[in-house]
Amino acid sequence: MENEFDTNTVDITPVGNDKLYAILSYISILWLLGLLIEPEKNHAFVKNHVNNGIWLTILSIACSIIPIIGWIASIAVLVFWVMGLVNACTGKTFTIPVIGEKLPAFAK
Repeated sequence: MENEFDTNTVDITPVGNDKLYAILSYISILWLLGLLIEPEKNHAFVKNHVNNGIWLTILSIACSIIPIIGWIASIAVLVFWVMGLVNACTGKTFTIPVIGEKLPAFAK
């Protein structure tokens, strides 16, 4: 049974410009804005998408370096990027499928 008064839960509802910074997190290196600008950098919704943006940037760079297998894996990265962008636009959090739970968080 869930405790509705649990103090460990974090409100991840986007407020203010959170959606904007979440969307920018998926555009190349613009995730830096969500990582550095106050007060959005402290919002759990923005942190979630910034972490995804950082990892997708790292994965896309790795895929571009590795021939053939990397090119095939870049299709998965593109699909994850679209999924993250759609979730950011709709105000939902997103975890990269398969590997998202295992990746360390950059924005804490």
